[in-house]
Amino acid sequence: MEFLSQEQLYLFAYDVFIFILIIILTALAANISRTLIDRALHSINPYLAAHIKHYVFILIWAIGIILGIKQMGISTDILMLLMGLAGIGFIASALYVLQNLVSRSFLDIHMQYRVGDIIYIKNFTGKVIEITDLNTVLLDKEGKLIAVPNVQFLKEIWVKHGSLSAGYEMTIPVAVNKEIDIVNFEKELLNSTKELKKYFKKEPNIVTSKTDEKINELSLILSLKDPEKKSVVTAELNEIINKLITEFEERSEKERKEEKLKEIKDISQ
Repeated sequence: MEFLSQEQLYLFAYDVFIFILIIILTALAANISRTLIDRALHSINPYLAAHIKHYVFILIWAIGIILGIKQMGISTDILMLLMGLAGIGFIASALYVLQNLVSRSFLDIHMQYRVGDIIYIKNFTGKVIEITDLNTVLLDKEGKLIAVPNVQFLKEIWVKHGSLSAGYEMTIPVAVNKEIDIVNFEKELLNSTKELKKYFKKEPNIVTSKTDEKINELSLILSLKDPEKKSVVTAELNEIINKLITEFEERSEKERKEEKLKEIKDISQ
């Protein structure tokens, strides 16, 4: 029976220590990545951001485990090959979902239709009754539901039926931190749109499209007199929205600090 020498034991203990250190650092990096992704992608579709966060989390752990195993002197060639094949399979299986999620995010920015509109696409005609992260659901004259993948609206020619007298409708998505006073934010945003009232057929409207524990997603619905002014209005409104968000975030941060100072004073007394 062979025993390890003292030097071999030290080397083995060192490798085990480095392996544990790599795993700890991997766990920290994976958790930090979630926070950074939340901050970087706070303005995009939450469902898409959650998927990206999940994929990055898995990738960081995969890299950490491979480095840890390699440190122990075990060959990682087969493991890397299996992970590569698994990654290719995963991307292939998730391609449909990712295409439609990205398409929805793009449509959110350049939305030219909304719930209630009559749309013709790929030999289907129906009223839009729901817009999900993956599909736009139409209801035809016979009462049938038609689920059109969102990516088709970027690939195919589609027609929106409507009256010219109703104006050209467009929607601008607005994502704001939940700590912001949403009621006053909406009021100030609507007041700010009055600067552009010459472009509008009717008064703008704001609806809450989605909400979670961190973000409120709003939709600013506009009816333009002239569709050709869409790019001008979008640019000016985005500037107004970004300025308002910055102001409200600074205001919220100031109020939070003042509240903490008050708590400290109350405790000290």
